[in-house]
Amino acid sequence: MQRLLIVNADDFGLSRGQNYGIVEACRNGVVTSTTALVNGAAVEHAVALRTQVPELAVGLHFTLTLGKPVGNTPSLTREGQLGKWVWDMAAQGSLPLDEIADELACQYSRFIALFGEPPSHIDSHHHVHMIGAIFPLVAAFAREKDIPLRVDRDDAQRQGIEANEVRSTSGFSSDFYGDAISTSLFMSILDAGLQRGDSSLEIMTHPAFVDKTLMASKYCYPRLDELDVLTQPSLKEAIAERAFRPGTFRDL
Repeated sequence: MQRLLIVNADDFGLSRGQNYGIVEACRNGVVTSTTALVNGAAVEHAVALRTQVPELAVGLHFTLTLGKPVGNTPSLTREGQLGKWVWDMAAQGSLPLDEIADELACQYSRFIALFGEPPSHIDSHHHVHMIGAIFPLVAAFAREKDIPLRVDRDDAQRQGIEANEVRSTSGFSSDFYGDAISTSLFMSILDAGLQRGDSSLEIMTHPAFVDKTLMASKYCYPRLDELDVLTQPSLKEAIAERAFRPGTFRDL
């Protein structure tokens, strides 16, 4: 039995270094998919680079925590910027769900205007779509547009989120992250997917070349380690040995 493996690189459009790293990891590594921040400072650069790697599937990296909104979100923004206070609002039960739904629609339209095609799938910056109050509206939007959605099924189960009707991979891992990045870590994620019997597995990654923008991020130099691991020739062999077939969300 061949299993589908999607190695997705988040944050396309965040910075030029991030964009270059993602393209390198696609050309010379195992990354098959990425998701774009349509309000990112370097999203136009990402659009231009993507023409060099048409095989790279591009989805929408829905964001409510960074940069300027695409639509009109007065209740979500402070001094015109989105930010991580969205979790405080969720805890207080004060999320403006109508504004969030509108922002999602605006970011989706902006994606099509930039890339000239619908996104391959939807996920989100800092996993905001997995917030209990937000997930239903993002899931409904994905179903309406007939595109897949990243689902962290363990997180959904912990929160009591119903995700069975969403088109997604059977397995998802965010474990390829942090200071312990290594080839063995990636392989252990593959092996865990095998043990669970996943028919499809998404691995979240953030490969990048470090630039000034990323140096200001709390998650900086491990992105270089991710790039190094994801472009190791041995990784492709390990994937094939475990009967995983590289692909994208369009293969679901």
